[in-house]
Amino acid sequence: MALATRVRAMVVLAACALALPLASRAQETPKSGGDDASPVKILLAMEKVYAGCTSYRDTGKVVASIVTDGGRAGGEKPFATAFVRPGRFRFQFTDTGLGGDAAKYIVWSDGNEVLSWWDRQPGVRHPAALDDALTPAAEISGGVSVRVPALLFPQSLGRGPLLIAPQRLEDAADRGVTCARIEGNGRKTPYLLPSGPNRSVQVLDETVTLWIDKATHLLRKVTERRTMETYRSETTTLYTPEVNVDIPAADLAFGAPEEPPAK
Repeated sequence: MALATRVRAMVVLAACALALPLASRAQETPKSGGDDASPVKILLAMEKVYAGCTSYRDTGKVVASIVTDGGRAGGEKPFATAFVRPGRFRFQFTDTGLGGDAAKYIVWSDGNEVLSWWDRQPGVRHPAALDDALTPAAEISGGVSVRVPALLFPQSLGRGPLLIAPQRLEDAADRGVTCARIEGNGRKTPYLLPSGPNRSVQVLDETVTLWIDKATHLLRKVTERRTMETYRSETTTLYTPEVNVDIPAADLAFGAPEEPPAK
């Protein structure tokens, strides 16, 4: 099953391309994110950069909070991505869990073979395809396992909506970088969101905002706010991205307790 189809069924923020008619794609050519650029043009420019880059890497973190009448609780999940076209890829995030119990999730590919590892279920796995390794991590990683990878692999990982009815907000700075901000919904509400084994919660409303570097068209930040029946969730994902840079071999090594055969 295509990645985008699975992600739409699992978690909104994981969808990783653009909900645009083919006619719109023909009319809207990717250009710079100027002050008068439409949301469609900005999103297409971002998509073009990721799909055409020779290499990509990032580090970042997902900061998630649950807000109730009784207060706020949450934590951080650091992650890192390394990619060299056509198919050398590594993604890792750390699930902090509860009580400081941290666990790493790793996905690795050399373009032919795919391996994955999760500390909570130790043992190297051999998924049939990259999406089979990335999609199961979408929920627990806060969507980062699929958002950028699907932009890097638009053909093999499938396509789906990034935002519904995107609107451009006023530009703002993220860590000193001027960004175009695009806001919309990840899915039509209400919908059911998985919240654990055999469990789900109803999302009554949500707002997703993408912060896109106006100079490079790279995604730097995603903020998400969801309203459920008894609580709210707030998630901020921070990226420090680079494209077309040299990627050290160490950044592309599997790095799990059981290494893949040397290539």
